[in-house]
Amino acid sequence: MSVLDRFRLDGRTAILTGVGPGVGKHVAKAYAELGANVVISARSQDRLDRIAEEINAAGGGKAIAIAADAGEKADLERLVTGARDAFGPIHIVFNNAAAGVVYAADGGLWANTDEVWKTAMDVNVMATWRLTELTEADMKGHGKGSIISVQSCGGFTPIPPAVAYGVSKAALLFLVRELAKSQAPHTRINCLCVGSMSPDGQEADIHKGLGLAERNAIKRFGAADEAVGAAILLAGDASSYTTGSTIFTEGGRVGTIS
Repeated sequence: MSVLDRFRLDGRTAILTGVGPGVGKHVAKAYAELGANVVISARSQDRLDRIAEEINAAGGGKAIAIAADAGEKADLERLVTGARDAFGPIHIVFNNAAAGVVYAADGGLWANTDEVWKTAMDVNVMATWRLTELTEADMKGHGKGSIISVQSCGGFTPIPPAVAYGVSKAALLFLVRELAKSQAPHTRINCLCVGSMSPDGQEADIHKGLGLAERNAIKRFGAADEAVGAAILLAGDASSYTTGSTIFTEGGRVGTIS
């Protein structure tokens, strides 16, 4: 196998959650370009349909859109069943859905209500657990499974008052290590830590005044497509000896904490 062939995803089926205009969309397009059939998911069917149309028009692997709430087990069960019905066994899961972010404008620390905590844990932690369980039989069958869970800088360093979000992301880090141990060798499970990213690399209004870009070594926000290379690496044979790990595409924010 050539070096470049190790990055190909021909004939594989990928489920991606939290697909919107940012990282999820760019990763879905890249996986399809490399030959994978992609099943994109989020809560908005209309937006998903538009993204699927773009992917199918570009050629490569096919795309279908299934609206689902990553925090609801029944929705995830329906998502996996729909993916299998369309394309067969699952090879890749890209857990990109996130929830529970509370900033100062939302009311400060105690805006992390019980409901915020529950949603953060269901979406940021339990979705990875549930999708790993739901796809385990497929991964064992072909032995080439890869599950990638999107991590956050908030899982490594506090971002008050986004407490529920940060704690859930820290829990995700440990869950991925636990699952990587239990699911080997048929499934590799890793984290991809993305920093402050937007579709066009511009600071979103919700981030104004938080100084997030200034905390990065590179001193700017990232564009969503800057996470694509690492997402490709983790999906296929190019990272066949990598599991339980975290790859960082966060502008050096975590790596240069002093």
